[in-house]
Amino acid sequence: MRTRKKTKKPFSFVSKSIFVANLIAALVLLLSYAASFISPATFWPLAFIGLGYPFLLAVNLLFVAYWLFRKPLYTLLSVITIVLGWKFLVSTIGFRESTGIQVPKSSQSFIRVLTWNAHYFKKFDEQNDKMIKDQMLDVIRHEQPDIICLQEFYSRRKGEFNIRKSILEILNTEHYYIEENMGNDYETIGLAIFSKYRIRKKGNIVFPNTDRGNQVTYADFKVNKQTFRIYNVHLQSIKFQKEDYNYLKEIKQINTDDSESPRRIGSRLKQAFIKRGEQAKILRAHARESELPYIIVGDFNDTPVSYTVNTLSKNIKNSFRERGSGFGVTYNGDFPNFQIDYILASGEFNVMNYCIINKKLSDHYPVRSDLELNHEVKQ
Repeated sequence: MRTRKKTKKPFSFVSKSIFVANLIAALVLLLSYAASFISPATFWPLAFIGLGYPFLLAVNLLFVAYWLFRKPLYTLLSVITIVLGWKFLVSTIGFRESTGIQVPKSSQSFIRVLTWNAHYFKKFDEQNDKMIKDQMLDVIRHEQPDIICLQEFYSRRKGEFNIRKSILEILNTEHYYIEENMGNDYETIGLAIFSKYRIRKKGNIVFPNTDRGNQVTYADFKVNKQTFRIYNVHLQSIKFQKEDYNYLKEIKQINTDDSESPRRIGSRLKQAFIKRGEQAKILRAHARESELPYIIVGDFNDTPVSYTVNTLSKNIKNSFRERGSGFGVTYNGDFPNFQIDYILASGEFNVMNYCIINKKLSDHYPVRSDLELNHEVKQ
């Protein structure tokens, strides 16, 4: 008696449609990786796709879950695409337990570095707030960094809001460097580096065609007969205005027919992508020319899947990728929340731990890492 062959179930229209959608999602995810290697000045649309990496990753993971229950072999389409971008995945999500709980630091040979966009020690578009200022100073007091780099630093020359004096007292030091962007006899705004180590040399990098405030300062230190440099970075801001933030709040709640706001926001993002890409190249060249071990910290205003971050972190260590845990979100403002603050270190350093301090005081979270300089360097 002849046995009947088992016929395969035909691929339904729905399954075919889902597969096509999966294919498109996988291709767009691949395109997002290209945003890290192609300058926005060459082809800026890729930068927008790179910005969407977390969403594209989530969509592809949903397709993996769907095919697991339907046709497991088809999970390979998204799985392979995700694995091809493994570098970006582990730069966005840390698959390990938290390593950043050591307070105080567990070894005196470690260099504790903290970076924080302090947003003038107040909440967005608000007046100076004594309570917020005191809570932010308490974070610094608790963490006791050896070096703290502050972007959007603010201090009055005297009185209760003389934040410069307060930080020097908290760290029990006299070593600091403030590059003023704006200032008068009453107050100052700029980039600040405070240190428990003596500053041997200092300077700043002013980018062409860029407003003051989006720039880089640096300082050299000698610790245990080893000299290294730290860069305090505040790359090109998007320059969102109040009406932009209002629009972003509105689209979360209701549909809107406003067509002007998306164009304005898109234009701001495009110009910022292009400027940051050029700034990253200038900073990388400067760091490589110094011939010193170096640390680059601060507000890059760009995500792990971007030309800016890929340019600056090429062949050096990204502290989050080395030791980070969970989702590396460092921005907590009204724009979709991403990782935009970083601690990078050249190969002479070991990254011992990493911590995003979950204190919603500024529109950025403070970020801290303990580093160890592990090679003798010629002086």
